[in-house]
Amino acid sequence: MKLTNIKRPILLRWFPAVVIVACISGCPNPMAVKDEINSQFYEIRTGSQWILHQDLSIPSGQAHTNFQHGQVTSGLDNYSVGCTLEVRDLGPGSVSAGHFTIRRAESSTEWISRPDIMKFYRVMYLHSDTQPGVMQLTCQDWDGPLMGKDITVPEMREALGNIASFEFAS
Repeated sequence: MKLTNIKRPILLRWFPAVVIVACISGCPNPMAVKDEINSQFYEIRTGSQWILHQDLSIPSGQAHTNFQHGQVTSGLDNYSVGCTLEVRDLGPGSVSAGHFTIRRAESSTEWISRPDIMKFYRVMYLHSDTQPGVMQLTCQDWDGPLMGKDITVPEMREALGNIASFEFAS
């Protein structure tokens, strides 16, 4: 008797098809995840706005200011989401309240201490005709490589509090 003549049980014949259907039906639509504002995969589109609601001071000798838990801070607790607004020139200086266009946004990771700590961050490159020295807003968090995830819009909103907000392009 040849092995090719042996009939396979029905389960083995249909198993690959069942696995494929189960995987496809259980997976979210990638486009829907990118469009869901609470998703870590949300894509901030070019032309979105970052709105600063109050004037900010840039300390002497620095070219940035930090935000965490809705407050302007002198430094960041790296293990909860915080944001840094970067300007071109060293302070003392100021950034006036206003609208800034997001020219480009990206998410990435960077090793801080292998193999234990990674920085998860999102950068928004800003533009303003009236304040050309304002460069970018970076929101970050440190975590383990297997536990960390990309920064979400709700996390950025919590870090900025009432100091600033977003208007996203559709």
